[in-house]
Amino acid sequence: MRSTNKKFISALACASAMTALAIVDPMGVTKTHQVAQAATDNVPARSAGVDVSSWQSTNLNQQAKSGAQFAVVKVSEGTNYQNPNAQGQIQSAEQNNMMTMGYHYTHFGSDSNRAVQEGNYAVNSAQQAGLPQGSYLATDWEQDVNNNTNGSVAANTNAITSFMDTVHDGGYNPMLYSNEWLLKNKVDTNKISEKYPNALWVAKYKTNGREDNPDFNYFPSMDNVAIWQYTQNWRGQNVDGNVNVVPLSNKTNTNNNTSNNAANTNNSNANNGQSSSQAPARPNTNKPAQPTNKPSQPSQKPSTNTNVNSDWTKQNGVFVTGGAINLRTGAST
Repeated sequence: MRSTNKKFISALACASAMTALAIVDPMGVTKTHQVAQAATDNVPARSAGVDVSSWQSTNLNQQAKSGAQFAVVKVSEGTNYQNPNAQGQIQSAEQNNMMTMGYHYTHFGSDSNRAVQEGNYAVNSAQQAGLPQGSYLATDWEQDVNNNTNGSVAANTNAITSFMDTVHDGGYNPMLYSNEWLLKNKVDTNKISEKYPNALWVAKYKTNGREDNPDFNYFPSMDNVAIWQYTQNWRGQNVDGNVNVVPLSNKTNTNNNTSNNAANTNNSNANNGQSSSQAPARPNTNKPAQPTNKPSQPSQKPSTNTNVNSDWTKQNGVFVTGGAINLRTGAST
């Protein structure tokens, strides 16, 4: 994910796929916005997807032609930034028959009151960008100069839940994005999943280089995962690559907190994207590359997540010298 600091439709399609929304801005002025209905509102498990922000173009033709079936578009950040490319990216995704979703880059950390404010801002921003009602709208919660993740697990979890509740009350399906380490160490995902099952979007990379397809040996060993972000350079296009491990539908929010998922799926058994009834392969025990935190300003480069310590792997064997012996270094180097 990146922090800031992210028309061709026939007359007949417009008439059938546009819905008017009345939005009251902070000054009390009512504005009417047209919210397009997504061309595709569901995808089966193991579909490819990308997430985009202001760092990417409004034209998603290349991603669609490369096999992306869904797009998660950044709509907002904090309480005073909206992605200027969001509307164009959503429209392009719809024109390419991709399922559209949205995300908000958070600044609330462990502050529940701030989380509610940001949730309302995210909902309004999503509506203004044309994200269809009932779509997934995720909170991107990661360590950043504007988002302190060092609060207590209880405070972090309560704040995240407050944001998700606000998003749900606003007519969208809430989801939580972060990297595996933060979710396991700084958030009570079990508590969140009791209310919103299968609503985790988890980042875990095999490598920081190009990846064309997911290697499920590196799948995050967690329950309730809906989407796995497995690369920041999908098919050489410098865009985050994702795969959903459960079917996703944009049209299931009926103001019931558990309506967005029919059942709690054990996703740690999602070997090669199969259902939990399939026996999983044993996970690769080598430490994978960690997802990169995104910068807080557009001009900055992403910084490396340093939350995970280096691991050394013990290896036994017989070596016959006949040349230089190269020692292995720690995983973070």
